[in-house]
Amino acid sequence: MLELLFILFSVLFSAIIWKLRKQSEYARDQITQHCLKLDLQLLSVARSNFNFKLGENFLQASFIFEFSSDNNNNYQGHLYMRGLRRPRFELPAYRSIESPHSIN
Repeated sequence: MLELLFILFSVLFSAIIWKLRKQSEYARDQITQHCLKLDLQLLSVARSNFNFKLGENFLQASFIFEFSSDNNNNYQGHLYMRGLRRPRFELPAYRSIESPHSIN
């Protein structure tokens, strides 16, 4: 009986680790796409915290990412996720580069 509980615990633990990894990869892809859309340079991504909730999207997490808009300053943005759905970005006000071809 003890061996069966150990196997069950190991499978459950492995499934949670797998879901965490899958969510991290998805978050990195979402952040990369968001930075490309806004013409920002992505510097780093890190998971800041996570917690478990009952329901379909049981794994809630937040990620911190650093980006640069003008190659001199870097800023921190946040991504909040519930499972693999509903990504919500929060970015601070940042300085953008003025194009030499822009009309003043």
